[in-house]
Amino acid sequence: MSDLRFEGQVAVVTGAGGNPGLGRAHARYLAARGAKVVVNDLGVGPDGRGVVGARADAVVREICEQGGQAVADTHSVATEEGAKAIVQTALDAFGKVDILVNNAGVVEFALFEELSEADIHKILDTHLMGTIWMCRAVWPHMKQAGYGRIVNTVSGSLLGARYASVYGASKGGILGLTRNLAIEGADIGIKVNALAPGAATVAWTTMSADQAKPSPDILAKLSPDFVSPTVGALAHTSCSVSGKCIGSEGGNVFELWYGRTAGYTDHDLDSHDVHLNWSQVVDRAGQREIGDPFDGCAGFTLTPRAYRSN
Repeated sequence: MSDLRFEGQVAVVTGAGGNPGLGRAHARYLAARGAKVVVNDLGVGPDGRGVVGARADAVVREICEQGGQAVADTHSVATEEGAKAIVQTALDAFGKVDILVNNAGVVEFALFEELSEADIHKILDTHLMGTIWMCRAVWPHMKQAGYGRIVNTVSGSLLGARYASVYGASKGGILGLTRNLAIEGADIGIKVNALAPGAATVAWTTMSADQAKPSPDILAKLSPDFVSPTVGALAHTSCSVSGKCIGSEGGNVFELWYGRTAGYTDHDLDSHDVHLNWSQVVDRAGQREIGDPFDGCAGFTLTPRAYRSN
């Protein structure tokens, strides 16, 4: 079978200048299969300080040398103005945006109490707010076209990891955003999914302690190139799912989802009851899956009052 193709499609990939990097791999993958690509990267690298560099123009050159079409963009995703400018780059160069891959990010490997205020803002502004601003920037264009594919990058750290408190919090926010945008996009042709990748990127290879750096064998097994086919599937016109969280690492593709236990019920509940019946509260023997966000299993159906901005 031939691989999925993207002729006539325009993709924006943020944080795509690192090498090795997930964004670079995604941009090259989509371009090699016919997409016109905006390669966005601020150029400061995964540390956010420029110690580890990233070059959007270098990735564009790679793509063009292989016969693809791409342009570079160096605006920041962390502000509303920057996100709009990135989308405008796509509109000016190619006339539309069909695909958005939110990949830009910075990391600080540190204990919660060690993070500076500036580091906290940097992580949240790039990951969470950057994803929000980019989705907001493409949304009206995709809505008008009646079509769009958005892939938001999350991480296993949203489930818990040492040295990743604020980073994991931002990724948890992105997953919540993804599931809720899937609901809003369902009626207007926009599908929004989350990607939880595992790869030996420049952040891992340059910012980890020496004893934690990946070996050559791990580098080969966890190349970012193994993740990009999953991005291709989620970004393609044939993608039928929305609101999913799909993991991808080393050629293994899987779904992550929420679940809940049957729990303990008492309509005269007090805190002592919760304490005495804790084993039943957390007993996973009767667990059930919490469904996709728009299938009626995930939570509440709300009818808002007329929105009024301040």
